[in-house]
Amino acid sequence: MQVYRITLRYEITVAQLLIKTTPSKLEIETEKNGYEIEHHPIEMKLDNTKFFESIGIKSMDKVLREAAEYGKQAVIKSMKRYAEEKNAMLGPDSLTIAQIAAKRSIQTIASALKFIPESKPEISWEGGYLDINYVKDEMKISWSPPVIEYEYIPYSVKIYAERTAEEIDLPIESE
Repeated sequence: MQVYRITLRYEITVAQLLIKTTPSKLEIETEKNGYEIEHHPIEMKLDNTKFFESIGIKSMDKVLREAAEYGKQAVIKSMKRYAEEKNAMLGPDSLTIAQIAAKRSIQTIASALKFIPESKPEISWEGGYLDINYVKDEMKISWSPPVIEYEYIPYSVKIYAERTAEEIDLPIESE
């Protein structure tokens, strides 16, 4: 009888439960909008023409009109004066040139001194408003829930049997 040597070897893998967790994630993005304000200012009008005229300061428009009128009146006056002087030199009671020149040099100038203006400035305004628009802030929220992953590795037992080539002779006993 031949007996063979057999070597037994075994490997045991322990059962495992692998747990992988991913925490939840919350992301918040805010886009700020807020207020939009548009301002249209008041247009103020200040009319000082009557005020300035009452204290003797005239506008350019009025000065030009008065100068044109004064020019017309000066021409009419001078024509009238020349006609009167011509008539004064004629006739029985005629005036001499010296008397006419002396008469011309005596003139009275009207003047007045004013301290308090007669009228006040006129103040008025137009328009003026304010537009206020409110735009809400925008918020974007992204949320991912927690994830739990399980992996189960079952136990295992592996048995290896090896036979060696060497033969062992054992004596056999007989009865």
